[in-house]
Amino acid sequence: MGLKDFRIVYSDPWNTYYPGQTVSGNIVVVLDSTKKIRGTFRRRKRIINHSVVGGEIEIQSGEHTFPFQCVLPTNLPSSFESDFGHVRYTVKATLDRPWKFDQEAKSPFTVISPLDLNQEPRASEKIQEEMSKTFCCLCCGSPPLTVNYSLPVRGYVPGQSMPVKVNVENSSGVTVETVKLILCKIVTFRATTPTSDTKTEEIVIAEVGKGPVEGGAAADYEQKLDIPPLPPSNLANCGIIDLEYNLKVVACVSGWYHRNLSKNSLIFVGTVPLVSYQTPSAPPAEVSPTKPQIGWSASGIPVSGPDGSPVNNLYPNLPPPSYEESTNGARSLWERGESDHIFGISNRFAPKYPVYNFAPIQ
Repeated sequence: MGLKDFRIVYSDPWNTYYPGQTVSGNIVVVLDSTKKIRGTFRRRKRIINHSVVGGEIEIQSGEHTFPFQCVLPTNLPSSFESDFGHVRYTVKATLDRPWKFDQEAKSPFTVISPLDLNQEPRASEKIQEEMSKTFCCLCCGSPPLTVNYSLPVRGYVPGQSMPVKVNVENSSGVTVETVKLILCKIVTFRATTPTSDTKTEEIVIAEVGKGPVEGGAAADYEQKLDIPPLPPSNLANCGIIDLEYNLKVVACVSGWYHRNLSKNSLIFVGTVPLVSYQTPSAPPAEVSPTKPQIGWSASGIPVSGPDGSPVNNLYPNLPPPSYEESTNGARSLWERGESDHIFGISNRFAPKYPVYNFAPIQ
């Protein structure tokens, strides 16, 4: 039999890290007989190769742990998974066996590049938009259909709800069957080899709708779109994938010959909420009696000043988030050229993103 178990256990219970932090843990090996190995530990994305056990050694039967740690570079993009591409970080451990096939274990972790909405000037902007349309009937135009919508701010974090106020003034004779509010993730992939190519993917994250509004009628209401666990906007430091979020408002009208009204508004999804808009409902985290890690607040939330320099205790009363798996679906850890017999390769992976606890908006 030989190798009974081979796994990687991270010190962080969320398996989630920010650029500049130290990834640490243990490689666990369980044997039912003695093995000769040359030990190698690798953190993938081809950033670091690091040897845990040097030279050829003999490991007795039983459970053995080999600690590891490495400091993440400060310019890493956030973890990101999609059908057409991904930004993925894994630890891969290899039992380098003399004159035999190597045995490997692989385990992913999440990297979150912080986006403090308080440092993004556009995040606190109010959104106020109007769209209007007339409909032709023979040679005459109808009175207008006008749809207004507004949001208090442009920036949100997972766990928040976007309160969208909608006003419909339907002076036309055409029925508005529904007004859809759609939160979309817009991903642009850029390939450079073998040829230059660009592909854009639009993914619906959340959607609500209300209607109908008959011709000659009006409606005034508010609907909420919940922000699930999502990677932060922009995917900073990634040169081949761009990421943004849009609120799409669509007034769907009756009649196959009538075109719908539609408009998009840019939305920011961050990792630190706007402190001037809505505060998480959890009680404030206790300030650590020890000096916090450079570049992080006392509550463990990554922050930076306007010039990118580290700032400590910028938000001492901001409760820390939990970390929840992305709702975009877990994906296989197997990558081209890998054996399908690697320990942990059968697991599916979805990155975890910070989620805050907010009281319902009244």
